[in-house]
Amino acid sequence: MKRSNRAVGAAASIVLATAATVAGGPVPPAAAAAPTVSHLGTSTLTTTGRTAVSYSGLMNGESFQQDGIVTANGWQYAAFWDESGYVNLSRRQLPSGGWQNLRLTDYRTTSTDSHNVICIGISPRDGTVHLAFDMHSNQFKYRRSVAGLATNAAAWAAGSFGAVQNSIAGTAMPTVTYPQFLAAPDGTLQLAIRTGVSGNGDEVLYEYTTNGTWTYVGEFIDGTSYDNNAYLFGIEYDREGLLHATWTVRETSNGSSNHDLYYAYSRDKGRTWRDNAGTVQARPLASNAAGLRVWPNSQNRGLMNQESQVVDSTGVVHVLQSHLPANTPSVTDFNTARNSAVLVHYWRDKASKVWNQRYLGWTEGLSRGDIAVDARDNLYVVSGHSGTNVLQIATASKASGWSDWTVRNRSGAQYMSDPLIDHALLVSQNILSVYCPRVGGSRIDVQNWSTA
Repeated sequence: MKRSNRAVGAAASIVLATAATVAGGPVPPAAAAAPTVSHLGTSTLTTTGRTAVSYSGLMNGESFQQDGIVTANGWQYAAFWDESGYVNLSRRQLPSGGWQNLRLTDYRTTSTDSHNVICIGISPRDGTVHLAFDMHSNQFKYRRSVAGLATNAAAWAAGSFGAVQNSIAGTAMPTVTYPQFLAAPDGTLQLAIRTGVSGNGDEVLYEYTTNGTWTYVGEFIDGTSYDNNAYLFGIEYDREGLLHATWTVRETSNGSSNHDLYYAYSRDKGRTWRDNAGTVQARPLASNAAGLRVWPNSQNRGLMNQESQVVDSTGVVHVLQSHLPANTPSVTDFNTARNSAVLVHYWRDKASKVWNQRYLGWTEGLSRGDIAVDARDNLYVVSGHSGTNVLQIATASKASGWSDWTVRNRSGAQYMSDPLIDHALLVSQNILSVYCPRVGGSRIDVQNWSTA
């Protein structure tokens, strides 16, 4: 395939935070307009969560657990593994209802791999709830509820879920990882997933229809032809129905080989894809095509894969990354590099198509943060730290051009794995709701914060 050799990132505008740095973060401007947060309360989702630790995290609470917590039709849903290895799905009626739990005991995992998370998808069209779970470069596992479960037209009971399936759309799915559900503004539910393995994999897309079946849209990022794989920071729709995807590329199974920021978008639900300038590219996209690279970042920079992406109401794409600061030496050992890696905000101005960068300065060790947007297009980053077990909430205002990043809360040393934000609730009600496992994994908290 012929690809443009023009590196879009070379022309991108670099905007660095100029504030002094103390206590792991920048000092806010004197007249900071960044939103404040007020604690509404913390509920306990479970005290029997799975406790096995691998890759510095738990099977509950990983950045690629899209979604682990999500709101639909006035109910908030959250998924978790219990210590016995069963899938649990809980819900509560907002604003302050108690958790109602379903324990699905017809499937039991023996895995202790933190990649094997549970992801929730909800179809706006027929109210089905979809669960994909327990896979890290192995057999696909998925189940679906009856129609109407998410609209209270069906009983909230384990019997409302069908059997576990190992394939959809008649495709072979023996080696898959990282399921991600996403819904278009018109209510179409889709599933993106990686086929293959770390350092050698592709991204493919499926689409759900309301007759209870899935269709195969096709492969949209090709990594196997280049002996690498794309790790998505995110894939999601804006309000106009454009589908935005950002990713980094890994050349081997070693995280040190992660490099660069890539971007593409689709106007037709993933059938065709365009580069940053709007030019249609052949599908599948070449994972490391120079014409899709919007920000250069070489290997051995401690760049964490799969941090986070969000799209605001005006179609601005925001990406949260963490990597070594500019003008510092490269480090070949990934874990060592992560100790000095800092959080960085990238965003694409929709009108000019220019990408921007701002260093936030906070570290997180081997953990990953989540970035989210409220109804006013202010930004929120919730991040943990694998070394200190401190959970941090930081905010920035749209009015400042997201330049006034301010730490609004830091917890005690009690949380681990990756925090997850309920993106739908923040957009719809300006409530920051955070799924956060405690140290040890047994207890999972859901913190709720009002924003102002």
